[in-house]
Amino acid sequence: MELLKILENEPYPKGLALNQIVIVASGLDPQPLNFVREFANNHVGLVLIEEPFRQGKAEAINRIIDSFTGQFLVLVNSDAHPERGAIAKLLTMISSDSHVGVVSASPIVAECTGITGAVLQLVWGVHNECLLALNERNKSNHCCDELIVIRSGALRKLPNDVVNDGAFLAGRAYRDGYSIKFCDEAKVKIDVPRRYCDLLRQRRRIVYGHLQILDSMGQSPRTIESMLADDPILSISILIRTLVKSPRLVLVLPIAVIGEVISVALAISDSLSSTEKHVPWDRFGGRA
Repeated sequence: MELLKILENEPYPKGLALNQIVIVASGLDPQPLNFVREFANNHVGLVLIEEPFRQGKAEAINRIIDSFTGQFLVLVNSDAHPERGAIAKLLTMISSDSHVGVVSASPIVAECTGITGAVLQLVWGVHNECLLALNERNKSNHCCDELIVIRSGALRKLPNDVVNDGAFLAGRAYRDGYSIKFCDEAKVKIDVPRRYCDLLRQRRRIVYGHLQILDSMGQSPRTIESMLADDPILSISILIRTLVKSPRLVLVLPIAVIGEVISVALAISDSLSSTEKHVPWDRFGGRA
């Protein structure tokens, strides 16, 4: 339970305190579930919600929202590992401006080698550079869901078929008039696919989730791909800035582009054939 220890030892900003930790344990094997139960029994303020089988992340988050009573809700994936101080930086940013509804951290890709590792570095590098550029222009309506903080006034329950929870929460908050911010200094290490086929599956799911947001809200999350039509100069400049920081990634650019085209095509096919695709998420490499 490394993540729980991180949450307990985080240096929270003055005036803010950790009131409650809610864990949703979905479809866990007996051994890890017993460990979580024991941990919960020994910690005051920790609420354990057990689900015998996986019902999807949106359902899990809605159960957390039902238990939430504070001013700011911190959502962190079970396989994400915030650096010390990352949550404090997000809380400082959102608490200092009442117009900010959602703040997200900057993902760091866990060590991954080979072509897949290089493509992942490019994909996440572009992702972070895009959010940073939109941050500077106060035009972001999107955040990643590895580690986010949401103001209670901006919080809304998710439809059970939502795939990209962070994109939905940020999109709704933006539509309600809140600003969406990205904190580049708040780092969170994330688990990633090790095989290229798993990466394509993940990208397929993410793009499908973005199409969901477009269909339900009338506006797609602003990413480098979605902005190619209405702001191609900004999209290209984001890609160039990413490659300038890591020139070696230009070697895998064609592979990344081809993979993205395949993922988009499959995601469009999914959206035309079903409204319940990717709920719950498929596991990759034996991990959730």
